[in-house]
Amino acid sequence: MVIQKENIHESRVQYQNTLQIVLDDDFNVPDRKADISAIVKERGRVHIDSVKNVSDKAEVTGSLEFALLYTGNDTALPVQMQGSMNFHETINLSETGDNAQLHCSAKVEDITVKAINSRKVSVKAIVTLQVSAEVVQDVEFGCAIADTQEEDELQTRLETVHSTQLAVQLTDNFRIKETTQLPAGKLDVAEVLWDDVDVRSVNTRLLDGQLGMSGQVNIFLMYAAAENSEAVQWYETTIPFDGTLEVSGCNPDMIGFVKTQIMHANVEVRPDYDGENREIATEIVLELSVKAYEEKEHSLLVDMYSPVKNVTINKNDATLRHLLIHNNSQCRISERIKATEYVNLLQICNCTGVVQVDDITMEEDGLQVEGAILANVFYIASDDNAPMGSLRSAVPFSHKVQVHTRTTQFGQNEQTAMEYVVNPVLEDLQAMMTGNNEIEIKGSIGLDTLIFEPVPINTVMDCEVTPFTENEFLKFPGIIGYIANGEETLWDIAKKNHTTTESIRLRNAAQVEKLPDDKCVRRGEKLLLVKAVRM
Repeated sequence: MVIQKENIHESRVQYQNTLQIVLDDDFNVPDRKADISAIVKERGRVHIDSVKNVSDKAEVTGSLEFALLYTGNDTALPVQMQGSMNFHETINLSETGDNAQLHCSAKVEDITVKAINSRKVSVKAIVTLQVSAEVVQDVEFGCAIADTQEEDELQTRLETVHSTQLAVQLTDNFRIKETTQLPAGKLDVAEVLWDDVDVRSVNTRLLDGQLGMSGQVNIFLMYAAAENSEAVQWYETTIPFDGTLEVSGCNPDMIGFVKTQIMHANVEVRPDYDGENREIATEIVLELSVKAYEEKEHSLLVDMYSPVKNVTINKNDATLRHLLIHNNSQCRISERIKATEYVNLLQICNCTGVVQVDDITMEEDGLQVEGAILANVFYIASDDNAPMGSLRSAVPFSHKVQVHTRTTQFGQNEQTAMEYVVNPVLEDLQAMMTGNNEIEIKGSIGLDTLIFEPVPINTVMDCEVTPFTENEFLKFPGIIGYIANGEETLWDIAKKNHTTTESIRLRNAAQVEKLPDDKCVRRGEKLLLVKAVRM
């Protein structure tokens, strides 16, 4: 007897490990730049160049690109300095096969720049590297009988289950090119002194063979004015963007899950139609990690028997995944912070930040996400000795993604067995002065969340049909009066007593006519069972 089988491709995270590294180095100020008086602001961005699997270890190479803004001793304008630090790290992985795909995400937990002297700075950064090994597994299950013979009178019980399969997985780059004009009240640009570029409120949608993307580019530009070379101007704006990326194999019915990270950002000031430097051109390269899931319905062969022959079956246990929740919720934050006593705030220029998730806990009523927005507020002060500066603050947040509690057929709550992935996105961030050297920081975070529940299956993989001996079959009673104990299904009763569920329904219409095969017969019900006739 041949059992027809099907395969389901499942992508699972086989192993995951996190390593926190410290990058520390000293850098000299280039000869053409002014001496350092005070450091105003700094930023850092991590780039991963390669991830290799070497003997159950992941070798990660990349670099940290940093920039700092400082006030100079011999100039009224602030000065920008850039540099990079390379790293090569080894992260232990356990039981990772050669076919595992390695993915590495990196983020800057903290970066500190201090002046050693007027011509040298010390840069220290804490970077977190998270490496995951994903493998594609084929889950095989029995779905039908490929060939059968009429005299076998084989009875089969099929069960329908729903699973969520990974249909598309790729990593690609998405380029954003946008231009805007300085407003009429702003002076022309002579030199760009500092820029901050961020992508916020990213929305993605799956199309036929494409990924649609939209969002906002937040641009902050500090520059020296053309009419007065010692006058510092700044301008902040938000530009919407929209575009598509080719993603083969996807369609609008699939469930998309996209993570974005800025790989490169560049801001240039160009002449407009009148030849004046008033056009701001921004180019951003986003690294996208795209996954698309699709819902599938499967018919499983969970049991079989013959009332007139002996059937020996072998079963196999496996676990599928079903998407329980795809939730894109928002969490709002608000906090007031005090500036230090010696800082006399005059005006806030802009506020940047990154979302950091510290802990995710599965609780009875949902997924509890704890973290903080690491905000950096850039301000102008009334102190001539320190005319500008920045302060950093961690604004905590706590949000619960609601999950309805479900009890499985085994009587156990399967919350602990659920798999989840959360993608935090900064939607909005603002800082404003409230008086008395106090700053109020407000913002919102988008939490794109997928929660999968396990779907255990037990299917027939092969079987053997052999005839009963004449004496063995005659020993089975021909007619049985059965009183249900409330613990056996209609299928179990028919299988044990060498009859069929159709025969039981035919002779006991009042009791079980509409009862499904996999439902228990009510306790105390009296049934007449008639043994099947061997052909």
